Amino acid sequence: MTRLRRIRHEAMIEIADAAQWSQWYEEQRPGLGAELLDELESTIREALEHLETSAVVTETGAGEPIYRFRLARFSRYAVYIRVSGSEALVLAFEHSSREPGYWKDRAD
Repeated sequence: MTRLRRIRHEAMIEIADAAQWSQWYEEQRPGLGAELLDELESTIREALEHLETSAVVTETGAGEPIYRFRLARFSRYAVYIRVSGSEALVLAFEHSSREPGYWKDRAD
C-alpha cells in the first residue's frame, strides 16, 4: 500500500537539529554527517514499506498504531510513525539522550 507521508513540524525541527549534529559527524569523518541524513531517509522509506512486520510501541487514543524504527548504523536515533488509513505521519526523530516518551502528546 502506498501511503501519503507527512512529517510533523516538531519532527522537522528534530531532523534539522540532527543536521546540525551532522556537522559534528563531518568533523569526525568527511561524509559521515550526510550518511546520518541518508540513513534517516532510508529508514523512513523502509519503515513505510514494512510497517506490518514491526511492533506497535503504543497507540493513539483512537487506537491508531504508532511504530518505532531505530536507525541501524546510528542506533541512538529512532523515528516514530503514526499510521492512520493511507497516511503515515512522522511524529518524532528521537535521540536516545532525550526524555523517553516526550513526543507522545503529538500522537493525537
